[in-house]
Amino acid sequence: MTDAVRFSSIHEVILNSMGEAVYVTDRSMRIQYANPAAERLTGYTFDESVGRYCSTIFCEQSDLCAGNCPPKLAMSEKKAVLHRDALTKTKVGEVRETQISASPYTEDGECFGAVIVIKDVSDLKAAENRVRRQNLFLTSVIDALPHPFYVIDANSYRLLLVNKAASRSGRQDRTSCHEFSHDSPEPCSGADHPCPHREVKLTGKPVMVEHRYVLGNGSVRDMEVHGFPIFNDRGAIIQVIEYCIDITDRKRAAEERERLIAELQEALKEVKMLSGLLPVCSSCRKIKDEQGAWSSLESYISDHTEAQFSHGICPECAQKLYPDFYKKKSS
Repeated sequence: MTDAVRFSSIHEVILNSMGEAVYVTDRSMRIQYANPAAERLTGYTFDESVGRYCSTIFCEQSDLCAGNCPPKLAMSEKKAVLHRDALTKTKVGEVRETQISASPYTEDGECFGAVIVIKDVSDLKAAENRVRRQNLFLTSVIDALPHPFYVIDANSYRLLLVNKAASRSGRQDRTSCHEFSHDSPEPCSGADHPCPHREVKLTGKPVMVEHRYVLGNGSVRDMEVHGFPIFNDRGAIIQVIEYCIDITDRKRAAEERERLIAELQEALKEVKMLSGLLPVCSSCRKIKDEQGAWSSLESYISDHTEAQFSHGICPECAQKLYPDFYKKKSS
């Protein structure tokens, strides 16, 4: 029995219809058959490939050929072998990222060679690398946010993503949002402590609520929580994004401002002020009030302000009223 590979015309029809490159080698690794997809991948025609060693057509001739050659392993171990990270060279010198699978070609229990299937995954790898770079970029952006940021499973409340700002304040051993942020075994509820996660699921729209968080160090902070829905292609909410802003200092400042305003308003109630023109008698100096009654200067001012009067005599009046007393005092 020779090492020549023998297969029927129906086999050739099947192989020719495959989208992946297919080579059939004999036991010495000489190519006996190459399908049209193989030519499209490597650039070598059927006639250029047949009779040549596979390493001169598509293999990068690295250590893969030395000890881990997929078709050699397939023939020696008598089972299919897959090499996921292979490099396939082309006729023009281009190197493509590929996956190579090899299976022994047998007839009546005797191995005559190997069937090699090469799948070009260069575009897939490039797409995966783009997605990986995008994910790294988005992760960097999210970690750079100064405020806690979460992605939460819509059904289980399980945390799927937590940025660095959230990690610094939460409990690292907790997996649900209510445990992580509130140290609570149950989801938030009630009008005074609404759950943004539940509100997003009920409305299907972004929401904003105020929450009180118990941080990992035990401190309590007031948070403004913004929730956003993430939908699948069927329109169902599958995840919820939460973004938190610490408003503790802002609330305290607002409360202090309201307290000062209330105190000022209360103080203003006790203050009476005089303004406008006051009709004063040029002779007796009485003042005419709003009802048209004439009152003494002291009564009018006492009624309209908080001022109180005490009475005494100025030096000029004292001399006029008590001249004899001042004469004795000066002599």
